[in-house]
Amino acid sequence: MITKRRGISEIIATLMLLGITTAGSVFLASLVYGSGFQNTPESDSLQSSYAIKLTGYDTRDSNDLLGIGSIDNKFDKKLCAKGCQGFADNIPNSANPGTEFLALQIRNVSTESVYLKGIQINGIQHVWDQNTGGKSLDASSNDYAGKYPLNGKFSIISVTGLAQKSENKVDADEEVRLIIKLDDALSSDIALSKPILTGINFGGVRASENVILSGEIR
Repeated sequence: MITKRRGISEIIATLMLLGITTAGSVFLASLVYGSGFQNTPESDSLQSSYAIKLTGYDTRDSNDLLGIGSIDNKFDKKLCAKGCQGFADNIPNSANPGTEFLALQIRNVSTESVYLKGIQINGIQHVWDQNTGGKSLDASSNDYAGKYPLNGKFSIISVTGLAQKSENKVDADEEVRLIIKLDDALSSDIALSKPILTGINFGGVRASENVILSGEIR
């Protein structure tokens, strides 16, 4: 006896496989776009970690950080943070010294503007001080209204003037100086010649990280 079996031709089988693959791709795409991963203004502005380049810094226990006449740290052989909790917002060289300053100089080497959302110093986030916007930087005496950033905050000035920027935006190819007042929430003061881990969060995939030394200028 001869048994006849009917099967699907190779052409039809191939077409069915293609159809299944296409349907699966459409289904996966709908899941991804439906979960909120589609391009948004925020995701469009993401930059690589190389968008921000550290071009200089001053972490000395000294005067005139990065050539700014009023940014003076107290001569105490350390960068005071936790040890200055009682009067943290005061300037460092006052009768009741506050936390001390760091000065970083950075350049936005990308082709788009970025917004500095925070600066981490040894794992502690420092935020932009909005009260400094549009005011001239002056840390020659205690002030709590924006002449200099308060503890745990930073302000932004150009590489030439002393006017603090009214927003935390750094334009494409712009170079600026960041004036950071150490947060008294740091676990300890920073001894001289010790490494400082900095991380600049500008909305990129990851922060721009650098290791610098305290008590040094570059």
